[in-house]
Amino acid sequence: MYRFLLTPKWLLGHVIVATVAVLFVSLGFWQLDRHDQRTTRNALVSERTSVPPADLDEVGGDDLAYRRVSLSGRYLADEEILLTPRGWHGQAGHHVLTPLATDDGDAVLVDRGWVPFELDSPPLAEAVPPTGEVRVTGLVFPDEPPVRFAPGLPPDGELTSVSRVDLQRLQRQVDRPLKPYYVQLQEQDPPQDADLPVAAEAPELTAGNHLSYAVQWFLFAAVGLVGYPALIRRTARERRSGEPPPKVERPAIDGMSPPEAHMPRSRQG
Repeated sequence: MYRFLLTPKWLLGHVIVATVAVLFVSLGFWQLDRHDQRTTRNALVSERTSVPPADLDEVGGDDLAYRRVSLSGRYLADEEILLTPRGWHGQAGHHVLTPLATDDGDAVLVDRGWVPFELDSPPLAEAVPPTGEVRVTGLVFPDEPPVRFAPGLPPDGELTSVSRVDLQRLQRQVDRPLKPYYVQLQEQDPPQDADLPVAAEAPELTAGNHLSYAVQWFLFAAVGLVGYPALIRRTARERRSGEPPPKVERPAIDGMSPPEAHMPRSRQG
């Protein structure tokens, strides 16, 4: 009754359903892993942002990410670059990344905040940083890894904008050695003369949609794993109902064969 499952068409269907089910389950667990990562990161950010700012030279190692720090230096405005696209209250724009030269000969990339989308040619005259020595207070962020399936940054040439903070790539166009992290500005002394850039908002501490996405992927897998056997049973039932009834052999009468048993006796013998 189920021999049709061994036909090439159904064998291909078995492979497709099994592959899709494995893929959907894997995506569900991937979203659960992203949810756990986001929850852990939120707890770390909440804990470390509640601590008063520390001098950058006094903080290091694993305790550096998402810490509030203070540092001094001089902005290298001619070497700034735009981080794009970035929104602010529903408006499209960029963040301005400007190296801050420190006394030790290195530089720290500072995210000075948001500017409108039409300002796209750094260095920005509408958002010139203070000249001379400045004191910056902000959050430390680690280097951003590549995003899966997203195009990478061009390996050559001088960039005016980037989609993520790739410090190794940006080091190629900054004269001073860059620290392996960047700082999102919160306060600055002396303050900015112009209205731009607008200081970036603190990172959101929401869990995001990863948990609901995981449930959706698991439901998709369940639909396939439940629906496919139901399809098999229905197909088998339809095939069974469409077969002709089996032929029934009638028993012989008085030693006569079945055809002779139905002939009138007057014609027999």
